[in-house]
Amino acid sequence: MNRKEPGRPTTQVDPSKGALEQLAVDLLRLREYKELTLEQLAALSGLSRATLSAATQGTKCPSWDTMKSYLKATGQDPSAWRPRWEMIADPKQREAAGLPDAPEQRAAVKRMLPSEVMTVHGFAVALRQLKVWQRNPTYQKIANVSARHNLAVRQTTICNVFRGTKLPTENALIGVLVGMGLSQRDEEFSDWLEKRRELEAARVERALELAPVDGDISRKSGFTPLHKKRAPIPRQRSYGIRNRLIQRRRQQIIS
Repeated sequence: MNRKEPGRPTTQVDPSKGALEQLAVDLLRLREYKELTLEQLAALSGLSRATLSAATQGTKCPSWDTMKSYLKATGQDPSAWRPRWEMIADPKQREAAGLPDAPEQRAAVKRMLPSEVMTVHGFAVALRQLKVWQRNPTYQKIANVSARHNLAVRQTTICNVFRGTKLPTENALIGVLVGMGLSQRDEEFSDWLEKRRELEAARVERALELAPVDGDISRKSGFTPLHKKRAPIPRQRSYGIRNRLIQRRRQQIIS
């Protein structure tokens, strides 16, 4: 009975089918060129045999963490493979991978700077793009890093900052920026705080413009200013009753 070599795909991958299959074949050839068994590659990369084998099956794109470990273990530069992997990976995998390490590849990724932000929603979008630039840290990691700098921010607050339903407080923004790895000495750090103050000032100005004038206060809120209040007018009796009372009083005086 013939036994299959450990780690060898059960079916031959056809590289002509597409980019995913070609990537799987090239990864397999790297291991064969280095004359490494799955056990040896697993020891060098720190990945399991199942993960390494799946990367060369051509059925699913491996994660970028798997790619980096695989390529480093076989003596390759992961940055040289990143553009090729980007074309195959799904959006969630690309988002989880963050930006490339190579400066020329990072420069190709456009993000919104604080100076370009015009609205509260745009502020949140720019922060989410910055999060991707900073290797897409989790909310838990952001909270942990900010806590180490005595700027503790709860994960629910962090979620609200990126959601963009309202402008975050300055303390929450500082905690999130530090949690994502920005230094308070960076020029961009000051730009984020300045943009937040501009949006807050614009919000206050709009609120003042929409505030009701004196004549509208009582109609909209039921409140009447003191200077608008009038003293109650005493209720007067009708003229017929007044005349009868006066006449009766005169008769009492005469008698």
